[in-house]
Amino acid sequence: MTTRNIIAAGFGGQGIMAMGQLIIYAGMLEGKHVSWLPSYGPEMRGGSANCSIVVSSDPVGSPVISQATDVIVMNGPSLEKFEPNVEPGGNLFINSSLCNIEPKRDDINIFTIPVSDLANEVGNPKVANMIMLGAFLAATELVKLESVVKAFTKVYGDSKKKLLPINERALATGIDAVKAAGCVGGVCHIELDKTNTEVKSDYSRQRQANIELSGTDIGNIDYLKNIKKYSEEDDEKIFASEMSIVQEALSVEEESIKYYDKAAEMLEGDMAAETFKSLSHQSDEHVSYLEGLKNVISEDEKVSLGDKIKEALTTREEYDWGKVDPNKVRLALNVFSIGIDIKNQSIKFYKKAAEKSQIEEAKKLYDELAFWEDFQLGQLRGQYEVYRDEWWADQMFSRL
Repeated sequence: MTTRNIIAAGFGGQGIMAMGQLIIYAGMLEGKHVSWLPSYGPEMRGGSANCSIVVSSDPVGSPVISQATDVIVMNGPSLEKFEPNVEPGGNLFINSSLCNIEPKRDDINIFTIPVSDLANEVGNPKVANMIMLGAFLAATELVKLESVVKAFTKVYGDSKKKLLPINERALATGIDAVKAAGCVGGVCHIELDKTNTEVKSDYSRQRQANIELSGTDIGNIDYLKNIKKYSEEDDEKIFASEMSIVQEALSVEEESIKYYDKAAEMLEGDMAAETFKSLSHQSDEHVSYLEGLKNVISEDEKVSLGDKIKEALTTREEYDWGKVDPNKVRLALNVFSIGIDIKNQSIKFYKKAAEKSQIEEAKKLYDELAFWEDFQLGQLRGQYEVYRDEWWADQMFSRL
């Protein structure tokens, strides 16, 4: 994690400020840097209320947010006001119980969740904010659920301890709603089935019945989401020595291979599977280069690897992903979304490795691998957009 800039907004009395405070207290409990900046309208209860929340691995320079990684809106006016503040590729969480306005952006991830209706089902309309917080945690994994629970009395005081069970249930309801829908990115609509008081995703109403993610698919997506990625929280250990840097680089490539192999398995039968197999082979080659660098470092050899590696990595051709089976489009969107996240973290690592290393040959290799990862990121993003547009067209959605 680097920095997440979050805006939460709604009516006064909806628990907007408490939601923000729970996030920052949970972040503090996990050793993160945080800030919280509240803003109230003329009337606290019933008027407008919003807060800016920053959670970061690094010290927070300013609590003011212009572009947010995540925006949480609990009513229609807040959606109209703050939707433009979501950065491209960011997340917008909407309380669809009170928002009758359609979002206009097509370059962000959108989660619509009827948290007010769900709160009524839980048994207390006041816990709508906690249901939304649970959905946010499920989608972003910013802080741990147990940290939020520990932060409860910090925000609400010891006198409110008796309310902890229903608030825990509300958090779990939000988490379960997002997980049950299999939402990772793109557009995720969740609604309440009032005939049996269960939460369902509107994906279940798609025209092709077998487009639903199977239990195996969901398990495979969980596997992909749990693949180890570079984290700046470990920088002190990672960049302690030349050997620790190259060991992390090997880990980055080996975890990428796991991702490619599983993605190929999940999309077997489509051209995309063959492309992922090719990418896995390329990462195998990267491992061999890094093993060579490791030997240079351990034996203090003066061997020139840089030019040889650069020559091997310079050929970059557009990937042919081909068409994906219409029944696998949603699965492909999940796979590609996770891959984009992995690539972003890998690029951050390799750029920092090139900066920190004192060995010229290592710097060249890390620069080349950063460039290679950036090229692959562009390919993944481009194909993600193709699949997303195909899926929207198939569902008769228009790009807003």
